[in-house]
Amino acid sequence: MSAQLRHPALPEAPAGIVPASLDQQILAAEMAILAREERLRAQASRIGQQVHEKLPALGAGAASMIGGVILRRLFRQRRSPAVPTGTTTSSAGSWLASLPWAQLSALVWPLLPLTVRNRANPKLVATLMATAVPLALAHFKVAQQATPVSTAPLLDLRRYAGRWFEIARLPLSAESDCASDVTATYTLLRGGRLRVVNSCRNRDGELEEVRGVGRTTEGEGAKLEVCFTPKALRWLPGAWAPYWVLHVDPDYSAAVVGTPDRQHLWLLSRSPHMEDAQLQRLLLHARAQGYDTTRLMRTPQGLHAAV
Repeated sequence: MSAQLRHPALPEAPAGIVPASLDQQILAAEMAILAREERLRAQASRIGQQVHEKLPALGAGAASMIGGVILRRLFRQRRSPAVPTGTTTSSAGSWLASLPWAQLSALVWPLLPLTVRNRANPKLVATLMATAVPLALAHFKVAQQATPVSTAPLLDLRRYAGRWFEIARLPLSAESDCASDVTATYTLLRGGRLRVVNSCRNRDGELEEVRGVGRTTEGEGAKLEVCFTPKALRWLPGAWAPYWVLHVDPDYSAAVVGTPDRQHLWLLSRSPHMEDAQLQRLLLHARAQGYDTTRLMRTPQGLHAAV
């Protein structure tokens, strides 16, 4: 004989109250469950609303953290010691452009408002961040370099005249045959012009020499032009090339010369050799003007006996 299942005894109703039927009890339980589900939905809606309201703050916080890391990196880079000639370092724009922006989009995507996420394609966002951001940084770097080059505030051509030894230079096709002992000699002429004599020794040790003339431009002594074409052809466009003195030591023992497009740069000295401390100081002047000093070539001096 099988055992019969027995329901637990219901509590007795208080005196004077008619107990509810089983159907009424079931209906009351279902209503209670429905009410509980409604409360849970309302609570979830409130939590979602609070999270949505805090998303901009979270996004701003994440952006502040990322911006702080970038600014700290840039600040540390500006405070880093001068890089010796011949070494290479990546600039701020290069390391920013090399960041994995496509992966960073996965971090930024959950912080975007729901309406934006519903309308945008995450793959499209990742593609834009991987391509548009580095391009924008490259454009920013170009805009930074568009800042005009400033020259030495005062330049006494009488003191600047004389013989200068080239300590280092950016690669230049006109000096591709020069292997060592590069010098420039300036002689002040009447009317404020300079006679220019550039000399060097080629790979065979032979002395090569080119003569030209220099003049001031724009009414400023530190902004010069040089020309090495014959006198009859000096009126041609492009015959004169810019020669700007960016810095000169107070005693005129060293100078930094460059072109306004930052493509050419020379570090000059009155002596064939320069101490490292003075060289680093000249590099700082050039780097502050936006010149790429990592590409500088050291010029050997004194390899051959002077003629």
